[in-house]
Amino acid sequence: MRSLLTITAAVIAMLVFRALAFTVCAVEDCGIEPLLEHGDRVLVNRWSYGLRTGGGGIFRYERWIRQKPERGELLAFNSPMDTLHDICERTVCAGYFDAGTGDTVMIDGKPMTVPGKCRPVKVEPWNIKLLCNTYRMHERRNAGIKNGKLYVDGKETRYACLAQNYCWISNHGDRRVPDSRYFGFVPENHIIGRIVMIAYSIDGKMTAGGKVREDRCMRILPRRHMMIYGKRKEMKDRDITSRRRTDLNFYEWMHEKRK
Repeated sequence: MRSLLTITAAVIAMLVFRALAFTVCAVEDCGIEPLLEHGDRVLVNRWSYGLRTGGGGIFRYERWIRQKPERGELLAFNSPMDTLHDICERTVCAGYFDAGTGDTVMIDGKPMTVPGKCRPVKVEPWNIKLLCNTYRMHERRNAGIKNGKLYVDGKETRYACLAQNYCWISNHGDRRVPDSRYFGFVPENHIIGRIVMIAYSIDGKMTAGGKVREDRCMRILPRRHMMIYGKRKEMKDRDITSRRRTDLNFYEWMHEKRK
């Protein structure tokens, strides 16, 4: 009887720990091979940027002990392309955090501030499609473009004022794999946490009960993208800390395919 109670308590403790501290997520094709490959199951620290609660059904999104991700950190987030399911039920993606609310990214050589609460963004010819789709997909607003002008809920909008905080995520790899170059800004409430390690990996080419790739099990992952981290240190040495700027120089505008 005592052993049964011990086992039950251990199982409950494990489930609580998994629910509140860490979670295991399956990684789809994310364009950052060979660091992560299809079939990897990664351990995600849910407290890295504050514990996310709610975000689906009747529960409102909250984040406890909020912290901003560091540039270049590898994180897990729910797909912003799936608008049919609640956020927590969407496919899990992986990518590097490049910029957050108030930071600046360069799109085809044009600077643009990542939008967020209380941070209006001026509508420009090079960001109008991105802002329009952000209004539609994540703000649930009626937005459209007419004669080169942005209209939100039937009114011309010269400065985009959004209700959520956003970030820019990149895979720094295969351009065929979607990241912010394709789906645009990622809402803060889509971020699950920082990817800590590969817990185990299953050969994605195998059928059910596929072969476990032992060489990829229990593998600790670097906290940051080394190239990004190196650039960040150099910028810090120059005392450029107020606004981080990432020159992405995209060859293809993310929304041209969606005209």
